[in-house]
Amino acid sequence: MAKVQNVVVGQDRVVASLTSALTTDRLAHGLLFVGPDGVGREHTARSLARGLLCELRGTPTEVRPFGCGECRACRRAMSGSHPDLHVIMSEAELVARGLEKPDGKARPSPEIKIDAVRDLGQKLLQRPYEAQSRVAIVVDAHKMNEKAQNALLKALEEPAPTTILILLVPGVRAVLPTISSRCLRLAFAPLGEDALRTILHRLEIPDADARAARAQLGLSSVPAVLDDGDGVVGEGVDRLLFGLAQRLRPDSLGERLELAASLGRDRLELDQLLVAAMRKLAAGLRERGGVDSQDTATSASAVDDVAMLDGLLKARRDLQGNGAAQLVLERLLLANPPDVLSEHRR
Repeated sequence: MAKVQNVVVGQDRVVASLTSALTTDRLAHGLLFVGPDGVGREHTARSLARGLLCELRGTPTEVRPFGCGECRACRRAMSGSHPDLHVIMSEAELVARGLEKPDGKARPSPEIKIDAVRDLGQKLLQRPYEAQSRVAIVVDAHKMNEKAQNALLKALEEPAPTTILILLVPGVRAVLPTISSRCLRLAFAPLGEDALRTILHRLEIPDADARAARAQLGLSSVPAVLDDGDGVVGEGVDRLLFGLAQRLRPDSLGERLELAASLGRDRLELDQLLVAAMRKLAAGLRERGGVDSQDTATSASAVDDVAMLDGLLKARRDLQGNGAAQLVLERLLLANPPDVLSEHRR
């Protein structure tokens, strides 16, 4: 039998539930993955999609629930190029991940638009192209407005027999009751404190232990302020991370200065934004915990995140040392990327 690595770490109960559902052929058409960022919800969803699309599915050598990881279908699912796998997210998230370029000076929308949901619904009505199933993943499903969520209801109320829809949310109440009641809910537990250290070692990041220790120190002493409904904080985090990602572009100097001026007005709010940005970056790194470090694009993206995390930690120390808020932000947004980038960009 083909073997696959333990791609989902720290979520044994979720893995057991998915394995049981697949073994008994009782996997629900709608799945609600509930939990905070950084606990592996998206990674688990993508791994489950790989298992559902695996060429060994339905054979005596099937590997449940995450597939063999070696066949062409598994490889395409992992790269996101499988025609029967659909992943939707907000424009802001697509831009933040480098999957889309920003549309001129227009700010990417933090919402998942109804047009994207309707398009997904039409795709889910079609028969699979290659695999036995069509799998759809909605990242941050709570960022659909009420109209978009209602548009998704049809896919849950009248699912095609080959369709699996996975919604990632921070809490059950983050989506309409009509949606959550039609899904199997799987709760994701918080990960252990050594998760970031393990991920950094897998990615062969220099000074992994020291970086993980600094990150843990910076995050453990403050409350969670990620966007669980606070749109102002969430939008500020997206703008800050987007500005950090533009540090490699000399032509974005004016935009970064304007960003520093707009976000650096209040010390307490800036401190919250820095913490939220650190948590979001750490969450992204944890999501990559089960991905092979030989994936060049994933590894390079993780290195960028580590570099930005270092910058955010330094900025927060400067702010706590009575640094002027706008000056702290200007230093953060105008600084050259740390040397760690030059060692990994090839």
